[in-house]
Amino acid sequence: MTALCAVDASMRRQFLTIVTVAALGAGGCSLQEITIVDVEDVVVAEVQVQIGEGGDRVTAFLHRTVGGLGDGFHPVPGAQIVISRDGGASVELAETSLERCVSTMPEGGTGSCYWMAPAASVGFGPGDHLRLRIDLPSGGALTSSTIVPGDFAVLGIAEGAQCLLPPSMPFTVRWTGSEGTWAYVNETLIMGLKSAFLPLGIEAESDTLELVGLSISASDTTIVFPSEFGIFDRFELDQDLARSLQEGLPPGIRAPVTISATDRNFVNWARRGSFNPSGQVRVPSVHGDGTGVFASSVTRTFEVVVNPTPEGGAFSAPACPVS
Repeated sequence: MTALCAVDASMRRQFLTIVTVAALGAGGCSLQEITIVDVEDVVVAEVQVQIGEGGDRVTAFLHRTVGGLGDGFHPVPGAQIVISRDGGASVELAETSLERCVSTMPEGGTGSCYWMAPAASVGFGPGDHLRLRIDLPSGGALTSSTIVPGDFAVLGIAEGAQCLLPPSMPFTVRWTGSEGTWAYVNETLIMGLKSAFLPLGIEAESDTLELVGLSISASDTTIVFPSEFGIFDRFELDQDLARSLQEGLPPGIRAPVTISATDRNFVNWARRGSFNPSGQVRVPSVHGDGTGVFASSVTRTFEVVVNPTPEGGAFSAPACPVS
């Protein structure tokens, strides 16, 4: 999973406007006095702990909001970021390249990225109670905590394995429940669109398509692939392509899939395009001399493949559990 979406523009730029209108007198006029108050710069920390079978991914994206008329984000280098497990080890994140934390940034924006190198892994796991402390170079501090959701498994598909799906056939992905999760965020990256959909008379603009699905309760442990992925992008997709995806995938497609059990902090903060499980506003879980989120998740992965025509082509994976 990529880093959580950066804060809304309203948090980067806030204005307090005071308007005083003088009473109209005989032959008089109205007088308006407008005062603009610049808000203080705020440090925003977006910290993620993602537990996976292939290893943990721990990142922290720090930036400053800009009050008044400023645009973009500003970096926060030199911070000391420590994540500790109750009754266990702790790890200090190291500053690294920005690309490890974010894939896109607002125009003119930047920030600082910190991560836990694989060699520094302390073995965080499902169900762990983690605490975060960030000491800022300016002298302030931010703190937070999270309880990592419980362990779970996708049914009928081994972790990290491929499964073979017949063309034009959706199937229901099922998994065991994760204790303590607030939502399951389900993502897929469909690859090979242009050549696969062209025989159907559909010209895809890109060769890849990222789709997100959401199961908004701990007991909702199924999702239909691929038709229930992309529910937040349904009106932005080409309509012919969207209709075709309701029926399954054409031959020649590959599609990695991730199922992520996420904690309360993630759900209260996440906003990306029309994917807004937090509702109209974000609820921060990082407090002190700044704001932000300290989120945790447990992720399981597999890949769906559809043989190119003629049947019996490139892939020899076990069949997806379609029944």
